[in-house]
Amino acid sequence: MNPYALTALVLLAIAASGQYFYGSKKNKAISSRLSRELEDSLKPQTTNYVNIGGTIGYNFAYSMPAPWSKAKGTFTVNARHSLLYFPLSLLFGIRDRFYINLFTKKKLSGEGHIVSAAYLGKANIDGIGSMKKAEVFQSGKKFFLLYKQPEMDKSLRELLAAMPEPVRLRHFCIYPETKTFFIYYLPRQGELKPLFDALLPQLPNWFEGREE
Repeated sequence: MNPYALTALVLLAIAASGQYFYGSKKNKAISSRLSRELEDSLKPQTTNYVNIGGTIGYNFAYSMPAPWSKAKGTFTVNARHSLLYFPLSLLFGIRDRFYINLFTKKKLSGEGHIVSAAYLGKANIDGIGSMKKAEVFQSGKKFFLLYKQPEMDKSLRELLAAMPEPVRLRHFCIYPETKTFFIYYLPRQGELKPLFDALLPQLPNWFEGREE
């Protein structure tokens, strides 16, 4: 074999091994922070995590104290351990992702959505054609508010304005049929606590019959 080619292969192998070690360690640290900050914010009664593909992420399920009943979701982290895939994933806009369904036993006042304009076509919202649509800009990014009851417009605007980094939000919604709040968010280095510190005090605004 050509000595230059052999040297290149050896260097590539060393770089790939180093990237795998560093990337795996980084992903474990991010996953640990995600779960820790989520538990600190939600204060679940019990927790369960199921690993997804080694360092890629976890499915989680919590039992929750009132006014919540349970929380289920997924967080996935980028393939930082892959020397070849990681740069391509950044190029194509793939980021760490966080999804959660937060369930309550309370009746919710109506369906509403906050969706980033770039994600609207992928949001798969049933009955979107019958909803009112309002265009909003927050932190320089365009969002759409979707709802059927006009009174929801104000609450959705207030929630979006309260978010510490709204540019990281892809989709927030209230589903009264399943008594669920759903959030799709792109966390920064595993940080979730500021998001939930801002959101949790506002979510009871959608509990039906809540006294102001």
